[in-house]
Amino acid sequence: MTSASSTSPFRLTLLNVSEVLTKKNVQNLAFLCEDISRARRELITNAMELFADLQGHGLLNEQKVNVLIDWLDKLRLVEASNLLKNYRKTHLTGHVKAQENCFIHEDLPLKYFCVSCDSKICPECFLSPHNRDAGCDVISLDKMSNEICQRREKLMNELETLKTGIASTEQLREEKKEHLARCCEKSRNEVQKDYLTMIAKVENMKRLQIEVLDAKELANIKHISEEKKESQNLESELAMITECHKISLENALDEIQKISKSTKKTAEIKVKLEKQEEMLKTVDILYKKIPNDGAFCSITVSTLIGSVSMRADQLLHIFDARQTSGGALLTCVDPKDSSKEFWRHLEKIDNHDDPVVMSNIDMYYDSRNYIIFAVGNNVFIVHPHQNGSLYDSVESVSSLVIDEVPEGSWITSIATYHPNDNPKDEFIISTSCDHSIREYSTSGSALRVIDTRDFVRSNAIYRVAYCGNLFAIIGRSLDDVILIDADGTVKQCGTLRLPSAMSGMLPINIIWTGGEWLVLYISEGVEKGWKVVNYKKTGEFVKVCDEGTSYNEMDVPLNVTRWKNTGYVTFANAKVRTFQY
Repeated sequence: MTSASSTSPFRLTLLNVSEVLTKKNVQNLAFLCEDISRARRELITNAMELFADLQGHGLLNEQKVNVLIDWLDKLRLVEASNLLKNYRKTHLTGHVKAQENCFIHEDLPLKYFCVSCDSKICPECFLSPHNRDAGCDVISLDKMSNEICQRREKLMNELETLKTGIASTEQLREEKKEHLARCCEKSRNEVQKDYLTMIAKVENMKRLQIEVLDAKELANIKHISEEKKESQNLESELAMITECHKISLENALDEIQKISKSTKKTAEIKVKLEKQEEMLKTVDILYKKIPNDGAFCSITVSTLIGSVSMRADQLLHIFDARQTSGGALLTCVDPKDSSKEFWRHLEKIDNHDDPVVMSNIDMYYDSRNYIIFAVGNNVFIVHPHQNGSLYDSVESVSSLVIDEVPEGSWITSIATYHPNDNPKDEFIISTSCDHSIREYSTSGSALRVIDTRDFVRSNAIYRVAYCGNLFAIIGRSLDDVILIDADGTVKQCGTLRLPSAMSGMLPINIIWTGGEWLVLYISEGVEKGWKVVNYKKTGEFVKVCDEGTSYNEMDVPLNVTRWKNTGYVTFANAKVRTFQY
């Protein structure tokens, strides 16, 4: 019987090994032992049962642990293997030194050293568990010294290479630092140079604008002096007329003629005074600065063409500023407060003769809103830049030429359709040369032509709006709005008429809201009454949404636009009136 003192380290080691082995590890180890029967292997559930069976078959004892170590290495159970290896190194040292042959293959000598597993092995071990496929680094014991020298030399070479690489990296870092310093210095110099250039340009602009203002002031003073002189002349003529009527009435016929001439002269003087009064009321805006893609340009008073709603809180005005600034001026304002301006953009236009027309409904496709206007035979598509919940500038403006517009003619109306369920990049135009409505895509492709000659009595189409195949047309004669259905065949399908109580007003603008028509009417005369009228899709009158009276030319409504259920009336003075429909 073995004493407790001699078996304690061995049993303690087995106990430690059992603690790091899982049930699956134990079953895998039992499977490797062919001496244990299959039925018995299936009953083994813990490491202690396995060790007992191994001892019973003479595969494990205090002096024989190499078989178990070999199995543990095959299963990559490193922690358990190291525990047994430490036991073997500590308690079987003398036996190991005396043993020249392999512990596993006892008839084979130890000729190799496995660096990965930190153990000497025989040729058989080298071919099975300790091979390159297992990832082991094996060295022949006979060539150990040589191998050590070669590996040391290789290591030193690699260290030298790393040192060289570190030095090269440091040099590159210093060179990059110097290069960045030079670039920064060059950039500072360029900034200073640009600053001085800009200062010089600003000073020159200031000088030129002051010269223009001085010249304008002198011209105004001269003009006022001439008007004053003219007023004095008129006053003298009135005095002479008054003096003539103080003479006694000797001849009635002569007196009648004098009175008639005096009356005509008095009327002429009245007209001249009214013109002077009107001119004195008009104040020319001499100088404004507006941002134009980062630069600044000067403008004077321009003509408002119309407006289009981009969002509930952003309305875009389009001005004809070709005579003053060479292009179309776009200003984005808050419809609730037209003095609150978000941004401006001036789009240069070479054509200074043909009228500017616009669509007062935005175009929607690719999940973005676009604004569209036309001059002559050119269509301009404005791509606004969205920043968060607002449009903060114009990203770009693309244009295309409509070849079907003959030379000498121009686009009289342009419109888009903003559907809620099927966004499209399509628009329609009418021209001054015929009665046709033409539909295009933004790529310039012609989609269809609708001939309205049999239904529109005027010379040309003045305004048009549409929803799919249904078109609402205002003729050049500005009478009733005609509804045209172009689904397959072209036919008239209704008329947007005012109730008889509102007769005498003419339509000047129309939009499709997505479910109904909104028409802007205005009366003739000095005092112009106006109304925004709501119609059903088929033409039935619904209600008057908004109305008012204009007392001067700058207070006249130009167009109507909308955002959801809110409508906006834009006036010639750029003011905006809001209504619900």
